[in-house]
Amino acid sequence: MGKIAMKKKGIFFTFIAITLMAVFLLVSTPQADISLQKDLQSVRARISSVDSFVSDLENRYLETVLRATTHKAILSLIFYMNSTGSYIPNLDSAFSEVMLTGKIGGEPIDSVTGKKIMENNTLTDWNNRIVESAKDTLNVNATIIVNNVSVFQTKPWNIDSALNINLTIKSNVAEWKRNSVITTTISIEGLHDPYFLVNTNKAYTNQVKKSSVPFNQWNITSVREHVRNGTYIQSEKAPGFLMRFTNTIANSTCCGIEAFVNPNKISPSDQRESYIDYLFWTHKFQNNCTQLYNITGLWDEFRHFKLDFDNVIKYNITAQDAVKTC
Repeated sequence: MGKIAMKKKGIFFTFIAITLMAVFLLVSTPQADISLQKDLQSVRARISSVDSFVSDLENRYLETVLRATTHKAILSLIFYMNSTGSYIPNLDSAFSEVMLTGKIGGEPIDSVTGKKIMENNTLTDWNNRIVESAKDTLNVNATIIVNNVSVFQTKPWNIDSALNINLTIKSNVAEWKRNSVITTTISIEGLHDPYFLVNTNKAYTNQVKKSSVPFNQWNITSVREHVRNGTYIQSEKAPGFLMRFTNTIANSTCCGIEAFVNPNKISPSDQRESYIDYLFWTHKFQNNCTQLYNITGLWDEFRHFKLDFDNVIKYNITAQDAVKTC
């Protein structure tokens, strides 16, 4: 009888243990699932927020930084040429150095120009701000490595720049790695033409402004306004804006621009030249007087203004307003 009683007690305690285990599983398992789901939702939200940051960084923030820094670097280089009175030997190298370090030839460009333009405004400065902001706001570690930054033109009235970077963003849940090329465009209108500055030792400054005259509607009246306002037109025979930084006076089929030289702003005003900027300072017609015409229709205001035969035709100047120089 004792053994039977002991067996009954063993069965009873086993039943109790199984029942308690079942209750424990029924109670605890849903809570574990809920906790796991919450963790997964938190991770997804974290990844989503950082992913949005990376996307904005590539598509918005860095493009804005590149555009602003490009404008400042070009402006600084123009002031530099105005201060030194010389052209830039290698624009690609100078542009990259100014963009990244605010220096040119190892010297702070602001100290040469006397203008505080690049101080705290280089790509390196802005990249450091982005890294700090990423840490402070999202608690992620950002690394931005600049591989290359360049400047070029594909249209006459704009400057393009491109920034090639390696971007790494590390959070506690994931890591993003990108090789990105950021591009932007700025207008050249309103910028000083360095070609005028260097050739006149800072005496003649001309800001780029596009002429509103259609190419087939030139006449002596519109030419007068063109000289007076210092406006520019597109010309495939002329150099582009960036080519003027290095005195590369060759034709640019995509980006060439030209303006008239105002005889009232140079000394001496009477020179044996065609008064189109790149022709004037390359002395194209200095020894070819027979191809030059005095544009006498303008001499009441712009005495000694001359053009070569091709440009007399181009600007639709008639015989009553043009007389052969010799």
